[in-house]
Amino acid sequence: MDLDELAQKIRGRIAKCRELAKYINDPRTTETLLQMANEGERDLAKLETEGAVPTSMIDRVSHTRSGDRIN
Repeated sequence: MDLDELAQKIRGRIAKCRELAKYINDPRTTETLLQMANEGERDLAKLETEGAVPTSMIDRVSHTRSGDRIN
């Protein structure tokens, strides 16, 4: 798997976590999903800082933070 594919998979997981968090009625589960999404964003940012992933790939990530509770 190349780095573009890895970044795309991470972006997909971030989006899925945020999407699921919208529909989960359990606050702890919602918070966990949002935390997972935030960790994915940090992982992408780290890859970008290390020069492994172009900045243009990072810009496609949604930037909702964990403080933005959905439930």
